[in-house]
Amino acid sequence: MSSWLTEQDFRDLRGDAAAWPGLTLNVAFLQDIKQDTEKPEEIISEIKSLLTDRLALKPAVLVNHLSRLRDELETYFALEEFYGYFKSAKLIQPRVSNRAECLQSQHEQIYLDVCELVELAESALYRESSLEQALPAIVAGFHSFVQNFNCHEQEEFDLMMQLCNQDIGVGD
Repeated sequence: MSSWLTEQDFRDLRGDAAAWPGLTLNVAFLQDIKQDTEKPEEIISEIKSLLTDRLALKPAVLVNHLSRLRDELETYFALEEFYGYFKSAKLIQPRVSNRAECLQSQHEQIYLDVCELVELAESALYRESSLEQALPAIVAGFHSFVQNFNCHEQEEFDLMMQLCNQDIGVGD
């Protein structure tokens, strides 16, 4: 973690840098979590395959896969939040902290988006609506979820690389 401020960062803090706590990333732990947890991407790939063969699609199978994705994301995000993000009372960079806080706050919405997909699929399973009625919303919601999740993961990766480059430097 970097412990220096640029002049602009210092001005943003209005000179009260020592008292400003913030959120930052534990790059080593976050990287381990991302490398050791391939399941969200695997389940996403399985769901994509299911949704391409709409004629053979069974509501129970779709509910099962979406529920697995929901449960996996819950664990994945919990690990990230408990081990990958942390509050720091040390002198830090406000821009890094603001990005980290924004990324951490996205976890809840991404998780809720998957929960909504599970509910839509369950409505078809329990015949509250037909699969034909629910499927357009499920497909659109799933594609939106995948885009948001991938963007989120890329932004976390970019921030990790930024922190690594600041702490260890590059190509002196």
